[in-house]
Amino acid sequence: MSKWQLIPLGELTTVVSGSTPKTTIAEYWNGENNWVTPAELDDTVIVINETKRKITDKAIIDTGLKRLPIGTVLLSSRAPIGKVAITGAEMYCNQGIKSLVCSERIYNKYLYWFLKGKTDLLNSLGRGATFKEISKTIVENILVPLSPIEIQYHIAETLDTTAELLTLRKQQLAELGNLIKSTF
Repeated sequence: MSKWQLIPLGELTTVVSGSTPKTTIAEYWNGENNWVTPAELDDTVIVINETKRKITDKAIIDTGLKRLPIGTVLLSSRAPIGKVAITGAEMYCNQGIKSLVCSERIYNKYLYWFLKGKTDLLNSLGRGATFKEISKTIVENILVPLSPIEIQYHIAETLDTTAELLTLRKQQLAELGNLIKSTF
């Protein structure tokens, strides 16, 4: 059995930073292109297929935003640090997200679950006086335990199943709570 290696994230992914097109320029907004912010990353969503705000092609060209392919892992890098999701559609992001385009060496769902379990570490890496933020360089230097790809798939599948079971259990407990309330 081979040993797992600790590999810097920058060797396993391409880290892409986003930006915000000027909100004062009307022709940048209400377009057809998904534009995601940290506010849309929450604990109930693993895959984001649609964003609340949309930008135009002009905004993309003028701002120099990079298109994120399907399967990109999104990591909020400020306000708050450590929220994660995976793109289910092509999209662009603001400066509060570091986007991780995975190489063939790392399975995106494995990386998602790894980062999801490292919120405290990610927050401890934050720098800044006004508000904490993790830079692109900091993200690129995060060490990831890299196992063979088939093991990554197995780990991610196990954690997906566990998350589904937890969601079902929470729903059952809520329904039981409602039953108790309605009884009395």
